[in-house]
Amino acid sequence: MAKVEILTGADRQRRWSTEQKLSILREAFSADGSVSDVARRHDVLPQQIYAWRKMLTAVQKRG
Repeated sequence: MAKVEILTGADRQRRWSTEQKLSILREAFSADGSVSDVARRHDVLPQQIYAWRKMLTAVQKRG
């Protein structure tokens, strides 16, 4: 049976450092990566990984 963690109060949102986000993005979008698999391993939704990629792309375009 899978472990279930219930977050309440101020701890509901997890904070990811920029380094952690970049590491997850590298892993998810590597040649042999899978967003779904990486999301599952890091306990994050695939949509969040795509949102981080979109934010990174926007920052890179700004210069």
